[in-house]
Amino acid sequence: MKKIILLLNMFIISVCSMALSIEEGKITDFVGNSVEAREYKRIIAIDPAAVEVFYMIGGEKNIAAIARTTTTKIWPEDKTEHLPSVGTITKPSIEHVISYSPGLVILNPMVAGFGETLKARNIPFIVNGGNNFDEILNNVSVYGVLAGREKEAAKVRSEYEEELGDLREKVEDKPLGLKGAFLFSTSPLMAFNSKSLPGQVFNLLGIENIADNLPGGRPIISAEFMIASNPNVLLGAMGIFKKEDIVNSNPFVKDTEAGKTGNIAIVDSDKILRPTPRIIEVVRELYEELSLES
Repeated sequence: MKKIILLLNMFIISVCSMALSIEEGKITDFVGNSVEAREYKRIIAIDPAAVEVFYMIGGEKNIAAIARTTTTKIWPEDKTEHLPSVGTITKPSIEHVISYSPGLVILNPMVAGFGETLKARNIPFIVNGGNNFDEILNNVSVYGVLAGREKEAAKVRSEYEEELGDLREKVEDKPLGLKGAFLFSTSPLMAFNSKSLPGQVFNLLGIENIADNLPGGRPIISAEFMIASNPNVLLGAMGIFKKEDIVNSNPFVKDTEAGKTGNIAIVDSDKILRPTPRIIEVVRELYEELSLES
């Protein structure tokens, strides 16, 4: 239970984030930190989403070091696994950070407080954000400035904006007509609401989110409510690693339409919870899979 609560708290912090913005020669994050809007040659990325975007736009040469994840991978794994580390995203080492003499540090929202440690040592930093598709794509442009890759970032952003537009048209032309839940944990059974990234995925796909009828940011779904709602699709992420965990930990799931048809799946957390354009690829794959099953 303690692990679930910790994961929940960290996730709530992350999904309350907003996109980075550029104004009057400054890049500002959602908590008001700002740095000069220019290229930085030595960046420490204590945020996996930032690392992935730098690789997407060809700006990895600007990364001096990263922070490791403990349960997920950082794309592209074959390259990021060889990058120097300053600790984990939840426990970065200030000594290691200092040793790389960074021009800029990009923090994950879960460790925004680490910024005070950086500030005390006059190390510039910003906190990454992005809680919907538009904010995620906006951040691509910001990282293009930080990496001196504005043209490449504009190309990546344009490609994903086109893919997002195409997907929206497909959903409009052929709605899935589904209702379900995107589950956060199985013990207790908790779900993402529409304000989260997984909830945004449901919104884009036109899937009715049964968790929106319940109070709280990450509501607990009771057996009675699950049976009464009778979802025909259940997806799991975060603290759920096998679809069998959903069924075996909660026998009443078998009585739902999703349980009877086996329309239950797990989505990689590093793809569905990380605010990078890769999430758009995941949504497209989900739509194609669910279209075949609906």
